Amino acid sequence: AAPDVRWRVVRRRCEAVLRARGVDGDVSAILRKALRPTWNDDVASVTNGERAAIATCVLGSEVWRTRVERERACVRAGGWREASEALDACGGGEDAREIVLMYWCGKERLGAREGTMPDEGALVEMYGECVRTLVEAVKEENLTWTNEISEKFSLPARLANMFVDEYGADEAGKLAQAMNTRGPVVCRVNAARGASKAEVIEMLKAEGVGDIEDAFAHLVPGAFWLKDGAPANGGIYGSKTWVDGFYEVQDEGSQLIAASVDAAPGDVVLDACAGNGGKTLALASSMLGVGKICAFDVDKRRLKHLLANIERAQVRNIVEALENIGSLDELPAASFDAVLVDAPCSSVGALRRTPSLRYTHDDPYELAKIQLEILRRASRLVKPNGGRLIYATCSVVSIENQNVARAFEAHHADFAPWPFETPVPTSPNVALHEHERLLLPHVLGTDGFYISRWKRD
Repeated sequence: AAPDVRWRVVRRRCEAVLRARGVDGDVSAILRKALRPTWNDDVASVTNGERAAIATCVLGSEVWRTRVERERACVRAGGWREASEALDACGGGEDAREIVLMYWCGKERLGAREGTMPDEGALVEMYGECVRTLVEAVKEENLTWTNEISEKFSLPARLANMFVDEYGADEAGKLAQAMNTRGPVVCRVNAARGASKAEVIEMLKAEGVGDIEDAFAHLVPGAFWLKDGAPANGGIYGSKTWVDGFYEVQDEGSQLIAASVDAAPGDVVLDACAGNGGKTLALASSMLGVGKICAFDVDKRRLKHLLANIERAQVRNIVEALENIGSLDELPAASFDAVLVDAPCSSVGALRRTPSLRYTHDDPYELAKIQLEILRRASRLVKPNGGRLIYATCSVVSIENQNVARAFEAHHADFAPWPFETPVPTSPNVALHEHERLLLPHVLGTDGFYISRWKRD
């Protein structure tokens, strides 16, 4: 444990966040407030080390919520009287107190950075000698499972069962474990600014950013990895190199989606579900400032963020945010060389980025209906004679992926599969066609994504 961390202060702040969250609240939003120097009635100003420990515990206990609940149940019903009495003595029967306590007792939680968890000595100082019994009780050999993938890897039972149905129990466990690790900070060079990757990396090093390497999946030439995470002073958004538009933070799998469009200088491209514009900016980078990209999203608030980003990335000359267009149906037919449908989805491929998503994601079955309808409407906008249509999600379940692609193909014979030239490693338990890619965290180290693409006759 870090020597400058006052664990009682951290404990008090973490318990308060979990109380404020309730059952289904957004723990990330509450955490942002709780990381302020003082918060609510807690007048103790927190240090940077304590902020890191608070964030680790709050987000970690959200990731591990299902497992922690199983650990509590095992302690209560496992016949280990000393452990049950220790939980009563240390946790006092209150959910927030017991969750923080039990999270800390699992000393080797995946994703916890060094120095952000109290060691056993710090636990004893806070809770007393009885806590040692709990540390022993939550070791894996002392636990039993009613649904191993769900409880061991801390996924809601329905999602865990989906993973098992898709990949089999063994691989579902590997996928779930990868979802519980901290996602890497991966960046993309903005080629529209005219600097090479090597030059951008030198700019970052001049700012004091530490270890930088090629992104480990080696899927996209412009990707690089900040091995030590975001810069300590000011984070990513305090980096002058970022402020000047030379790079963006973007998972390598997300970069590959944009690369799959094969956008070239002079193209006219539609980003049909642009959101905040991460892939819009990647497309603009590959087009080197020549051509046109139209960015559409039904949520116009998100396009406001895009407007600021395109100014910073200096691609305003080729990107147009369609703020006054209410529907894809308002756009002229056969008007785009390429259309990207990065569809709204459950986002279960990106659980390591947003811990609460495992409990709050939308229903994949309902989303599939929406995704197919968006894809159908967008297909009308693709030029014939070789126009490209690309469908993507950040999901890893076939309900939103292969099933949607097959349903589209069944009613759009004028769109032929557009194969990828090189295969990408994926699950051996999933059958894909040459025009599909399934990116998986436990295979590639990226977030989870699906891509399918076609060309129009």
